[in-house]
Amino acid sequence: MAVGKGRAVRLSPELIVEAAVRIAARAEPDGLTGRALGEELGVDRSAVWRHFADRDALLLAVGDRLLVMAVERVPDGLGPREVLQELARSLVEVFEAHPYVGAAVACRTTRGPGEFAAMETMLTALEEIGLDKGSVARYQRMLADTVLAYAGMRAGYAALPQEVRAADEHAWAGAYATISPERYPAITTHLPHLAAQDDEAVFQTLMEAFWLAVDATARTTPKDDADV
Repeated sequence: MAVGKGRAVRLSPELIVEAAVRIAARAEPDGLTGRALGEELGVDRSAVWRHFADRDALLLAVGDRLLVMAVERVPDGLGPREVLQELARSLVEVFEAHPYVGAAVACRTTRGPGEFAAMETMLTALEEIGLDKGSVARYQRMLADTVLAYAGMRAGYAALPQEVRAADEHAWAGAYATISPERYPAITTHLPHLAAQDDEAVFQTLMEAFWLAVDATARTTPKDDADV
């Protein structure tokens, strides 16, 4: 029990994580501090650390909650391919909407219910597609690593100040447009097409590459092997 603003607040890890997710959604730097959480919850900052060993433990708990949110966004009743497509898209969207946490946990293992649910969802869907057990494990890792890397990059970009993002987005019409065509002929040739790409096109291409690999393996997997 912690006292905040003249009232008793019954703190718990769940309550603290919920507050941390709210702070993360505001894209505030250094949001996962005792001070920020204390202000959000209306308690003394020291009360937070009675429930988490350190900031890293809190970070992983919040990151795992983001995974729970991503899994919960996947609609019921979808086929295995649609499940994986929606899970991948949801994960990118959730991490980008909570940029500082998303960027920080993209390369981590949270070891919590969110991660376990995402793993179970991916493995089950790949099994239903008809892959053998070794291929299920390999393609689960491929999908997870690819999507987390992309989600982490999008989150990191979202965490940049607006003026920095604007300068980066101007690069195609600025620095790249003024380079020497003699020294960089390939860039000069492809510049209009490079500038035309957007995040959605990149995401779809990543998923298309994944499905091409899965389909090629599924076609060569004997039915008996997939069932073993």
